[in-house]
Amino acid sequence: MRMFKKQKNISQLPTKVKLFPLPEVMLLPQTQLPLNIFEKKYIAMVDAALAGDRLIAMIQPIEETSDEKLHKIGCVGRITSFQEASKGQYHITLLGLCRFKLIEEIVDDAAPDSIKDDGFRRAKIDYSDYSDDFAKPSDERQKLIDRQLLIDSIKDMLHQMDLDIDWNDLANTPNEMLVNAISMTSPFQIAEKQALLEAQTAADRAELLIVLAKMTLNDQPRNFDLIQ
Repeated sequence: MRMFKKQKNISQLPTKVKLFPLPEVMLLPQTQLPLNIFEKKYIAMVDAALAGDRLIAMIQPIEETSDEKLHKIGCVGRITSFQEASKGQYHITLLGLCRFKLIEEIVDDAAPDSIKDDGFRRAKIDYSDYSDDFAKPSDERQKLIDRQLLIDSIKDMLHQMDLDIDWNDLANTPNEMLVNAISMTSPFQIAEKQALLEAQTAADRAELLIVLAKMTLNDQPRNFDLIQ
């Protein structure tokens, strides 16, 4: 059995990471994300992660139809569980650790063919703006979130969309975890998901969720310059 070190602060995180671009999918700190891995290059990425530090950097492309251009902010996660499926595919769960800023993608012409040909992308990143992502939420931070207003707003939005969440499963979830879980599972598009990811605090993210829910109910266009 291979041993690996659990990262507890940004100084223990690598500045070179394996990138996994996915539209309308985001990972937030201290939140779990299940993923099905079936493309050859991403199977190779998971193989490399499991053989090393178990870390994968989730990031959204700017456009849904192309992952050529990426947003600048993403989140690194650690594979906490995995199951091998047919044809070498994987079912994995990522635990969000810390957000990051994308500095540049790595193109290493001197790398061995086995690395260049695996197909997945790598990048240099910086965590310095998000060192608080490792901090355990204090009671004061939890109280900054209007839990009932958030739940009522999301319920109204989902009702209009003929969708629902099993709120019983979330009844005892702490406020910040509730905000992050709703942010990750709500049916928003790339721009909305990215704005939620980049919200500085969970309280800011909760306020943004409420605004987005009201905009959806009123069928209003999103202007992130105004609501961020």
